[in-house]
Amino acid sequence: MGIRSAALAFLILATVATAVFAFQAPAGQRGGAAPAQPGATAAPGGQGGAAAGQRGQPGAPGQGRGGPRYPPEALRPGTPHPDPLPIDIFTTKDFYKDRALWSDPKYFRCQISRIITEVWADQRMGDNPPATAGWGDCARDFPGGADKIKSPYPYKTAQEHYEALMADAAKRGGPTAHTRQTVPEWDGFYVRNGQLDGPTQWLWGVSQPSTMLSLLTPEYQKRMVQQIYHESVTNAPQWNAAFCYPEGLVRFYTQYAVQQPMEVMVNPHQVQFLSGIADNFLFKVQIGRKHVQKVPQWYGETIGFWDGDKLITWTANVQGWNITHALFEYSNKMETVEIITPRQGDNGTFQGLTIETIFYDPEAFVAPLRSTMRWNRTQTLDSPNLRHTFIECLSNVVNVDGRPRQLSPTDARYVEYYDRPWAKNWEKHFEKGMQRPDADLPAEILDIFK
Repeated sequence: MGIRSAALAFLILATVATAVFAFQAPAGQRGGAAPAQPGATAAPGGQGGAAAGQRGQPGAPGQGRGGPRYPPEALRPGTPHPDPLPIDIFTTKDFYKDRALWSDPKYFRCQISRIITEVWADQRMGDNPPATAGWGDCARDFPGGADKIKSPYPYKTAQEHYEALMADAAKRGGPTAHTRQTVPEWDGFYVRNGQLDGPTQWLWGVSQPSTMLSLLTPEYQKRMVQQIYHESVTNAPQWNAAFCYPEGLVRFYTQYAVQQPMEVMVNPHQVQFLSGIADNFLFKVQIGRKHVQKVPQWYGETIGFWDGDKLITWTANVQGWNITHALFEYSNKMETVEIITPRQGDNGTFQGLTIETIFYDPEAFVAPLRSTMRWNRTQTLDSPNLRHTFIECLSNVVNVDGRPRQLSPTDARYVEYYDRPWAKNWEKHFEKGMQRPDADLPAEILDIFK
C-alpha cells in the first residue's frame, strides 16, 4: 500500500472512531437521537442511544443514566395520591373505549402534559411498566382552569377580530402609516420572560390533560389522547425534531421550540421575527397587505397594521399540524390575531414587547383560545457577538418496529452528512468496477508519514 493509500485508510479509521466514540452535532444541526430500544447501549453523544428527553425503554425500567428524576409536579414513590381509577391510560387495553374517563385527571394519573410526555425519560415508570407508572400532583393545573385559557373577546373568527381592531384604529385616524423616521424602534434580540410568565403558558404543557381536552372538539380530543398514550405508555414518541419534520406554526409558542434569542427587525413595510432551536422560525408581518397565498404554509401568511406604536397581526393560510409533547393537533383552519404592544420601564425606556395571541380553529377548538407572553429585549442589532444560528435538518432517526431509533454509522441507512453523501450513493450503485483514484489528501495529513 502506498503512502497516499495508507494515509487515506488512516484518515477513514480516525473519522469512524470519532463518529462512534465522540460524535457531537455541530452548532445549527437539527435532528437528535431517538429513544433507546430494548437491548441498546447508550453511547456518548447519543449514537445508538437516546437524546435528552427521550431516554428510557420498555422492559428495562430504571436503566437510564442518573436514576429517576422527579420534576416539581411529579410525586415520589410512596407519596399519597387519590385512589386510582379502575382503568387509566397506563392500564387500559383500549384507550379509545375510555372516552368517558378522559375528563378525569386521574385517568392520566394527574400528570400535567409536560411531565407525562417525559415519564420514560424521567425513569418514573416503576418496576413493571406501564402499570407501575408514577403519579403527578393532582393540585397542579393551569391557574383558573380552562375558562382562563379561553379568549375573553366576543369574536368568533380571526377576520372578525382583525377587522374590529382596524375599525377601532380608524376612529383615531388609523391605521398609522409609519415612515423610516417614525416606525417604532423595536430592532434587537429578545428572550421570553419565562420566569414570570411560564406558569401561565398553557402551551408549555402546564395544565392537566383533562383540562386541555375540555377545550378540544371530539375528533381532536381523540388525537390528543392517542398522542399521550404512545408517548407515555408505548414509549413511541414521534417528535418533530427527531425526524426533521416541520415544526409548524403553533409549535413556536411552546416552551422549548424557541431557545435562541429572538431577532426582531422593523421597517415601514415589514416586521420580521426570527428564532428557533430545532428549526428556524421566520415570520414576516406584511404591513397594509392582504392575504394572497393559495396553498397553506407551515407558518401561515401574516398581514398587519400599526395602531400608533401597537402592531396588530392576522395569520391565516396555515398548514394544520401537531405540536406533540402530550399536547394537541390543529387544523388547516387555524388562524391567529396578535396584539403586540411595547413595554416601557419606570424611566420610560423601552424594555420589550407584550405578545397577546388569540388562536382561532373551529375544527380543533370549542372556542378561541388566548396566550400572553412578555419578551424582554436584551441587546440591539449592533451586538458584536450575538447572531442567529441557522438550523439545518441532519437527522439519522428512523422508526424501527414503531419506535424512533438513532442509526449507528455502520447502518446502511445512516447518512454521513459531512462526507459527500451524494458521492457515496453514486459509488455504491453506479460505479462498481471503476478504478477511482485515491483522494488528494491535504499536505498536513501526508506530512505525518514522512
